[in-house]
Amino acid sequence: MPKIERARAGTIIAALLLAPAAVVAQVADTVYVNGNVYTVDEEFSQASAFAVKDGKFIYVGDDAGARSHAGPLTFVVDLEGRTVIPGLHDAHIHIRFGERELYPQIPDIRATLGEWASVERMQEVVRRSLATGAGMRPGPEPRWLVLRGWMSDVWDPPEWHRELIDAVAPDNPVYIIRYTHGSAANSKALELAGITRDTPDPEGGHIKKDENGEPTGEFVERAPPELLRLIPPLPPLSNYELSRNLVEGTRLALASGLTTLHGASGGTSYDDVMRELKLYEVGLLRVRINQMVSVDAAKQMGGPLNYENKLFVQSVKTLLDGALGSRGAHFLEEYEDYPGFHGEPRSSEDETAQTAIDLLKIGFNMRIHTIGDAANRIALNAFEAALKQTGMNGHDVRFALEHAQVITPEDIPRLAELGVIASMQPLHATEDMHFAEARLGRERLKGAYAWKTLLENDIVVATGTDYSVSPYNPFYTLHAAVTRQDRNNNPPGGWYPEEAMTREEALYAATMAGAYAMRAEDVLGSIEAGKLADFVVIPVDYMSIPAEDIWKITPDMTVIGGEVVYSRPLGADQGGLFKAAP
Repeated sequence: MPKIERARAGTIIAALLLAPAAVVAQVADTVYVNGNVYTVDEEFSQASAFAVKDGKFIYVGDDAGARSHAGPLTFVVDLEGRTVIPGLHDAHIHIRFGERELYPQIPDIRATLGEWASVERMQEVVRRSLATGAGMRPGPEPRWLVLRGWMSDVWDPPEWHRELIDAVAPDNPVYIIRYTHGSAANSKALELAGITRDTPDPEGGHIKKDENGEPTGEFVERAPPELLRLIPPLPPLSNYELSRNLVEGTRLALASGLTTLHGASGGTSYDDVMRELKLYEVGLLRVRINQMVSVDAAKQMGGPLNYENKLFVQSVKTLLDGALGSRGAHFLEEYEDYPGFHGEPRSSEDETAQTAIDLLKIGFNMRIHTIGDAANRIALNAFEAALKQTGMNGHDVRFALEHAQVITPEDIPRLAELGVIASMQPLHATEDMHFAEARLGRERLKGAYAWKTLLENDIVVATGTDYSVSPYNPFYTLHAAVTRQDRNNNPPGGWYPEEAMTREEALYAATMAGAYAMRAEDVLGSIEAGKLADFVVIPVDYMSIPAEDIWKITPDMTVIGGEVVYSRPLGADQGGLFKAAP
């Protein structure tokens, strides 16, 4: 493991006594040598060493240059050839890590996708839940069972019908939330809610019907309010519980190499922001957060916030459509596998433009959830109208399309013209490849998950995971971006491999592009003198290991602002991450 030593004090102290004050000021707190450093600077240069002082890089270059910044109290860390990359960003993550995973008192479960990989497995989840009470809501009989994680897209055939649940839960109302967007219910739930073939679609949603016009039990995007109002709510979490889950959950982020999280929960309130601010003030939150908030929260704040480059609040997250898997995404043409249905927009172009104008006036930009090509066009039109109305430069404003999954070829150049960022999740391509062609057909897939095409059009692509829809591990993201394969190396050669990123492009998208999206490219995103010292030490060379192994990378150490916030635990006899120098 890496070795740590104190600099040799004798000659250095004498030199410092004779040195000018400017040189003394450059004595580092920590010097790292003998590494393989990918700086992700403008030239994508490599280095072997760097020096850190007061939380910032003061030197990046060779070992001799770095050691010249060592004083009598400087720690010198021998990286022993390990690779160092800038701190990783997740440009789209629902930040409440572990709200379910770390809070077992909540009577709700989120099964893994593997547990929903077939009808039989789904039925087993329901049986187990009924037997153990997991997911059973409090209230009178018959009690509601509420689960989440269903993914019928990988079934054969990939269709939901309420009778699949009726077979194992005929007497309890069951409501299952999709792994992303949409939900479904069994016959008992429909009966109690009075949902029939004549029930109108809810606003912003759609009740799927079978060939006879009867409801299948599946709801696209929003379920009918007649049903939702019958489900007993979960007990609210206290401020302590919310704070604990956020702190504990973000420790998982640090262990995975994430140093900055872009919170994409559009419902983030003013109170949520104040809670996060307090956690920073008392030193409990270590990861940096670029929090997207609701329109109401932005207006209540009255302007952006930057707390010590730790908590950034400058963007509002809204939604224009739903997901491709649930058929809630809004398209210009009908779904190939659901004729006559295009999906529905959540708001009009004029409404979206006016919201953007109102927010620009108080210093906030917008990052809009857009999956389908129609939704992406509405957002681009609204952004263009807002920029024209306010006279602002889009490259300064930095609007973002969150997901930007399917964009018509003619609309792609508009992102560059308007300075719009494509905030994308490579894992979604490897998940959606099981059903995307069925939804859209091959021709329309030419504008789908088109990372390379966007980059070739000089568009900034910032990558994230969309956790908890997908795993939060950033190395899974890098792997998917480079290979366009899942972690079982499927499909061979990659899914539409012409849209894959190079390793350099993928690393830039996970570091500098994230910093750019939050207007922090001058202080974050790369290993350069003057920037905040956020970096990750990994045991293998990201640029040369087999591409199929990128997802297996596990950090040895994560550093934020020069402070080691995570080090991989070792046996007690090994003395932690760094062995004592001989």
